[in-house]
Amino acid sequence: MNPTALPYLEEVQTHEKNASSTFPPRSKEDNIEPDVRCSARNRIETHIRPYQKTSLAWELLTKVSPISVLWDMAAFTTTGRLRMNDHGSIHAQVTAVSALTILDLLSSSEIEPDIMKKGGDLDDATLIVLVSAVCHDIGNAIHRDDHLSHSMMLAQPILDNILPVIYPDPKTSLLIRTFILSAIHSHHGDPKPLTIEGSIISVADACDMTKGRAYHSTDISTASMHAISTLAIDDVSITRGLNRPVEIQIVMSQIAGMFQVHETLIPKINAGLLKEQINVYIPLQDQYIY
Repeated sequence: MNPTALPYLEEVQTHEKNASSTFPPRSKEDNIEPDVRCSARNRIETHIRPYQKTSLAWELLTKVSPISVLWDMAAFTTTGRLRMNDHGSIHAQVTAVSALTILDLLSSSEIEPDIMKKGGDLDDATLIVLVSAVCHDIGNAIHRDDHLSHSMMLAQPILDNILPVIYPDPKTSLLIRTFILSAIHSHHGDPKPLTIEGSIISVADACDMTKGRAYHSTDISTASMHAISTLAIDDVSITRGLNRPVEIQIVMSQIAGMFQVHETLIPKINAGLLKEQINVYIPLQDQYIY
């Protein structure tokens, strides 16, 4: 481990002793609740446990960096002001869970992330995917318009703080940074993702479409079409497919959920580099639609 990480780890331990925390205390229910929106943090930590560099990045992000402030403001802007679906801390974590799951499925099918083609390893790829996921929407803290650029701008000082701790070599640190910023910049699918890691983030972002994300939309007259569609979706699961590495199964109670699938998920799959690696299955219709 980089010796310069020690002061940061001491600060992590100090934060852990404080009563206030980035996340609320986990209860017994978190261990049994199947909804990823209620257990995202646990799932992230399970995914990254084997990876030393990624685990350190997660500690620094959640215990030392100011990212929680940006998550809170992004949620205020999008949910509170614009009546959109959630774009705060839970969305960031759910996106991370989906992205890490997709990365695991692809890598176990011998589909290499692009960082490995540049000399990196799976730990580096996992770090890139995790950090990109939790930072991808923080630009909404400034404004929804041009939030891709705002997210990149706000992510850079965070990356300045955490990457040199993990990657003491400036060239390696810069390489990892460019992968992260590329993924953040392309998470909407426009501009198109140009890396496997960026394509994973774009698809994972779209996979957060269960009704919990539109919890604020109790008034149908003011809810957006995206919120109305999300309210019809009960669950999204990502597993190994029969003929492809990744299958996204979307359980919905009403056909209105198809709007979210066709307007958000399918375009993001098509925009990136994973078109041949993903299936989408809808149990309500008992058919594969992608």
